[in-house]
Amino acid sequence: MSGLVGRLRNQVLRALGIASRRDLLEVQGQLRKLLREFGKMRRVTHKQNAILEQIQTQLGGHKRGIDGRLRHLERNIHSLIRRQYLDQSALPFPQRVLSQRFRVLSQNEEDGITLALVKLAASPRRRFVELGAGTNGGNTGFLAENCGWTGLMVDGSEARAARLVRRFSRYGVRVASSWVTRDNVNDLVRDHGLAGEVDLLSLDLDGNDYWVWRALDVCSPRIVILEFNAAFGPDRALTVQYDPAFDRGAFKDVTAHFYGASLTAFEQLGREKGYRLVMGEPRGANIYLLRNDVAPEISASPVHAVYPDLLHDPQPFFDLITKAQLPLVDLGVDSPEA
Repeated sequence: MSGLVGRLRNQVLRALGIASRRDLLEVQGQLRKLLREFGKMRRVTHKQNAILEQIQTQLGGHKRGIDGRLRHLERNIHSLIRRQYLDQSALPFPQRVLSQRFRVLSQNEEDGITLALVKLAASPRRRFVELGAGTNGGNTGFLAENCGWTGLMVDGSEARAARLVRRFSRYGVRVASSWVTRDNVNDLVRDHGLAGEVDLLSLDLDGNDYWVWRALDVCSPRIVILEFNAAFGPDRALTVQYDPAFDRGAFKDVTAHFYGASLTAFEQLGREKGYRLVMGEPRGANIYLLRNDVAPEISASPVHAVYPDLLHDPQPFFDLITKAQLPLVDLGVDSPEA
């Protein structure tokens, strides 16, 4: 009888929205069980996240991590397909060279382009100057590591220069840790035994590139590779104002694209120095110029045939840097001595 009364009481309490002590204890028990299970799941998830972060770090961070490695692999597979199915020797220039592009150490697929071009235009001396080598040797790391080339690699960071020494000194490459300016560039090249003719000059300083190349006259490269600033568009000859301490990072709060010079600025300077623009890496980072007496069968390419995106409108960028009063030199108007 008492059991029946108890059940009735509980039913009445539930109908009124009031839980019995036994029900509360049951719910508390279920909550404790759920919390224990949740805690186990959190610990497992934390371990999994730690493993994923470790893998991501080993692969090179978010931008150069798994996605970057997969893109790298995909592009090199495309390179193998082109080599298998195209008669590259029968293609016109520049497709003959561009179709051989691949990437091992370079920023994009410059390794293959450079290798194909040096077969046509380099001399047997195989000497280079790399200004702004990073940690992978820039555009000459592949040549040093795989093709027996020697030369000079320069980087402004002591830590990066130390990594270059560890990686490339075994191949006879000389490394200098130095901030490159138009005032010291000739001494740097001369003091490391590379005055006179060299096969390749690669310049990637993210800053005073135009001014440094303009000042460099102690060596005469057969091939020149330059990183240009595509944000400036294809029509105007522009460069950042010379500052021996120029630091691209100092402008990051305004824009990440205030550095270097436009493609047109480099093309014009090349003509003044006796070089012709012949091609650009398709993703719009680097351009290639040949000395006028080298491989004359390779004709010059117009700027608009090399610029990667003719639909790009640079005006919003110009408006931004004008508003921020960033020092930009228009070489079509201003003195090149600015």
